[in-house]
Amino acid sequence: MKVYEAIAHGLWDMGCTELFGVLGDGCVYVVDSFRRDTQGHYFPAVNEGGAVLMAQGWARVTGRIGVATVTHGPGLANTVTALIEGVKAATPMVLLAGVTPATDLEHAQHINHVELVTATGAGVVNLRGIDTVAEDLVRAFHRAWTERRPIVFNMPVELQWKEIEYEKPALRLPQTRSAIPSSTDMDDAIGIIASAHLPVVIGGRGIDTPEAEAAVLRFAHRIEAPVATSLRGKGLFAGDPFHLGISGTVSHEVALDVIGKADCLVVFGASLNKYTSGHRGLTRGKRIVQINPLASEIGRCTPVTVGLVGDPGLTADAMVKWLDEAEIPGSGARSEHLREQLQAWDAHKRQKLMHKTPAGTVDLYEIAFALEAALPRDRVFLTDSGRFMFAFWNVISVPNPHSYVDCNGFSSIGLGLAHSIGAARAAGERPTLLVVGDGGFTLSGLSELATAVDEQLDLIIVVPNDGSYGAEHIALTAHNMDPSLSLLPQRDFARIAEAFGAKGITVTSSAELQSAMQAIATRDRKRPMVIDVKVDPASVYGGAPISRP
Repeated sequence: MKVYEAIAHGLWDMGCTELFGVLGDGCVYVVDSFRRDTQGHYFPAVNEGGAVLMAQGWARVTGRIGVATVTHGPGLANTVTALIEGVKAATPMVLLAGVTPATDLEHAQHINHVELVTATGAGVVNLRGIDTVAEDLVRAFHRAWTERRPIVFNMPVELQWKEIEYEKPALRLPQTRSAIPSSTDMDDAIGIIASAHLPVVIGGRGIDTPEAEAAVLRFAHRIEAPVATSLRGKGLFAGDPFHLGISGTVSHEVALDVIGKADCLVVFGASLNKYTSGHRGLTRGKRIVQINPLASEIGRCTPVTVGLVGDPGLTADAMVKWLDEAEIPGSGARSEHLREQLQAWDAHKRQKLMHKTPAGTVDLYEIAFALEAALPRDRVFLTDSGRFMFAFWNVISVPNPHSYVDCNGFSSIGLGLAHSIGAARAAGERPTLLVVGDGGFTLSGLSELATAVDEQLDLIIVVPNDGSYGAEHIALTAHNMDPSLSLLPQRDFARIAEAFGAKGITVTSSAELQSAMQAIATRDRKRPMVIDVKVDPASVYGGAPISRP
């Protein structure tokens, strides 16, 4: 067996069923063998950065390691932004990259892969020789999983045609984090929780199993605390009558009031970054207990009173046991008054959030509420980066955190389309919804639409088209400057979509929005859909920092 065949077989034997990539002479033989000799599916992207983002979107939805491949030199260089996004989003993935021959010092595509990749924050594993193929592959996958970041696996082209005996990679990934804190910090945490009058429980993506989610919710019920989530924890605690929604800069008015007045925050599996903490305005002056399986996350973003390194679910159950043994009463924070406040907010939020916009445009919240009603509950939802996203974060629900993918780790627009293609591949029978601004949709490389069409994905792309770069529009108008520099030509994304083979719809009114929702209900689920919704750039909410004394 050739080395390139051993790599392809090794991928399959380690559980890689989907390989995203762009062909080049540094990786073409591996891809050919993966397609020909295994039952895996090769997913051809148009751009190398898109291939990496597709693998990340797939990984985020499945909870598994995403895999992509590119060629050497420019192929790898085109992945830089995508690799940085993966690092910042803590996404485990392996990128197989060809390496130019070491003997060819004048190869036009030669670059220092290690220096380039290291600058992104991703890791590197080199294929050292023909006797270490299985060992090196396992190391790359193991590091991607345990370090929660992309790992680039360098494949020198001069090794790929060498003959070897195939050795099946022995990959065994650690799956269970069963630690329960046993230090005196647990005593301190229980003391803080027991004395709290208005506690709030905040859950994040670190609550990574239904069992852990149920345990944290049992804890919240035991101390009678309302619950909230970080953005990446979106989907946790669904259906709880005392759910405050997302904590932080996008919180609704009731949530802001409750979290702002809380005297204790118990944070499970969330970093409590500046967005979740409302730029620290929601954490200032509070006692904070943070539980995270990673010691490096404790206090990383916000100073905490007590940090517990442990499994969120097991720690939650242990704390319930301690509280029961000490016969500590609940806080009473799940009051009838709060229930009524949340019910009133839910009943009237459409009227409070929606605004009248000029003729020929539709309000962002109206779009969000329409999509929430039109799509089945079991869905996958993604947002590109842009000022439009606040409305959709607050309104569009998902059944669990793995069904939501935010593409904002690097705060770069244009990463959503490729993410959504990988996510849609992972979604199975569920529809995938991407919301992306017109600037981000254009920047993303519209040609990846062809990939979605070729793969017959059930992908619904909604473009709130305000004809501007939103952040720059805000920056200029905030200083009473002419925002015309931030305005973009009005492109007909529906016609562009049709040219690629997708279904295209243009929306300029509430009536047309309802027609678009009907089109979603009757859509061809093997044909991606692009809905271009005209939005007034002067009416788009851009979010606001929270500051509390």
